[in-house]
Parts: sequence; structure tokens; C-alpha cells
Amino acid sequence: MSLRILTTFALVAFVAVNAKPCGGFGCPFRRPPPPPPCGIPPFLAELPADAQAKITEIWKDYQTGAKCYNEQGLTREILDALPKELQKSLHKRPPPPPFLAGLPKETLAKFDAIFQDKSIPHQKKIEQIDALAEKTLSGENLKKFQEFKAKKEQEKKEYEEKKSNLSENAKEVDAKIEELRKQKFELIESLDEKTREELFDLWETRPGPHGPPRH
Repeated sequence: MSLRILTTFALVAFVAVNAKPCGGFGCPFRRPPPPPPCGIPPFLAELPADAQAKITEIWKDYQTGAKCYNEQGLTREILDALPKELQKSLHKRPPPPPFLAGLPKETLAKFDAIFQDKSIPHQKKIEQIDALAEKTLSGENLKKFQEFKAKKEQEKKEYEEKKSNLSENAKEVDAKIEELRKQKFELIESLDEKTREELFDLWETRPGPHGPPRH
């Protein structure tokens, strides 16, 4: 299963509850990505056997919900010692959102089926993902999903309040940018996997803007 597809869910859900422009690739004002979630990396099976054994040993006593700075640091040391080509291939595939981490393949396949079904309208996908998450997730995964939803809904509320206070000129420009963003997202969704991979590889090497980022 493509980890990129799983990561797409975070983007899809984000767009659905927090429709800000400049949320996609090439945005010059993106915040840095959050640190990886605590726990064994989802790509463990792709590592050499000795690296798998060492990382499994590092996390064997970890308790869900606890801080994991030490475990993450030790894991990073092992990953940094891997051959450069292997490191590069891993970096191309970001991990799934935290609330999907560690789930059985059968459960992930259910989410994946919705992601890949191009016949389902965008908003309908969000509704189906939400229903599936509430039905199949439990414990820490369900808690993280609910926290994710609550956070994005609060961000959307704050964003809409700020948007309502824009001048008429700014509102007009914002509407045009939002339409372009929507078209870009729909275009990327319509591409086949090979074409998407080519574009992702290109965008990941795009030089950043000059000067400090604006938030």
C-alpha cells in the first residue's frame, strides 16, 4: 500500500475542514513539518534485518502516550547510518497520519479503498473516512483522530472569522486563489500514480523562496 496515499488523507481532511489557499506543493509559506509520531517507523519492514532488530529493541518498552525523545534520537542514529540510496527512498514516502499508525493492514486497506476510488466526490470521501474512522478506530488511534478533527475544526472557525473581516478587494482575490487551489487539487487527484510520483519528485527538489518565511 502506498504510504503517499495514506498521507494524502491528512491533506484531504485538512482541505475539507480548513480550506486555506497555498496548502499544496510549492507553497512558499508552509510551516515546517511536525516531528514523526512516537513508535516504530511504519517502514520498518523495508529496512535491513539488523536495523529492524535494533529499532524494535529501542521501542520494546515504550508506553503509548509517553515522551519518546530518547527513542526517536536512537532511531535516527540507525536510520542515518543506512546507505544513502535507502535513506533517499524512505524520505520520499512520508509516514501516514498518527491516527493510522500501527493499524492492521486489513484496516488500512479499507481507508485506502476510499482514497483510491475516483468515483467518490471529494466531500463524500471525507464523510466516508470520518464514518470509517469512528467505526474501526479505537483506543489511542481513535483519540488521535478525534483530536485531529477538533483541532482542524477550531482552525477552520478561526480562519473563517478572519476571512470575514477582509476588505472587499481582498475577498475577491481570495476567492480567485481558492478556486485555483481547488482546481490544482482536483487535477493532482485525477493523475495516475506514475505521473504523480514524477511530479512529487520534482516538487520535492524545488528551490525554496528567498528571504525568511512568512506565517
